[in-house]
Amino acid sequence: MLAGANAKSRVESVADAVRKRICLAEPGQDLVLHEGALAGEFHMSRTPIRQVLQRLAYERLVETRSGIGTIAVALDESHRDRYLRAHHGILRAVIASQETVLDMRQKSQILALAGLLDQQPARDAEFHFEIRGQLIAILADAIEDPILRDAHLASHWRVVRCDLRDYMRDPDSAGRRLKALIDAVARSVGGGLLFQTLLEHDLQA
Repeated sequence: MLAGANAKSRVESVADAVRKRICLAEPGQDLVLHEGALAGEFHMSRTPIRQVLQRLAYERLVETRSGIGTIAVALDESHRDRYLRAHHGILRAVIASQETVLDMRQKSQILALAGLLDQQPARDAEFHFEIRGQLIAILADAIEDPILRDAHLASHWRVVRCDLRDYMRDPDSAGRRLKALIDAVARSVGGGLLFQTLLEHDLQA
């Protein structure tokens, strides 16, 4: 059982690394993700690398193209409003489908993120990515329906990729928005209004 847990942790760690590479890529940069190259880079067999790419495909960060292989899905910032509408629709579906009650671990994780941003601002794109990634993981853990969970992951990562482009253009403004988001989420942890708070914050931003 311990070996299985370690293997899963390793897969998730590599997924995080590849996800970061995609999210922080320069606009217009084409990323082709070769199984063999990734297996060599991360010292893994191809089977867990396929698991990594499958996870990222669920999140709509990669896709397979005939004759090319697995590539990072291009981000079209001109569709940002459409991305946001889709994300807000999924948040509304989560709100309608469940009463979100966070356990102590989830509450502690959110409060720890708020405390971290109190100590140091989102000073670079990688740190910004790490904070958003941790928040997304907590949110996914709180969504009961697996279909909504996957839809939320896909829509949220697309929004984060747009936010990271904003960060690259104006780090101070993007950093302030991130802190406001995390502070709002932290204030909501005791009342069962986590996803409602996220939706309202997005609509007011």
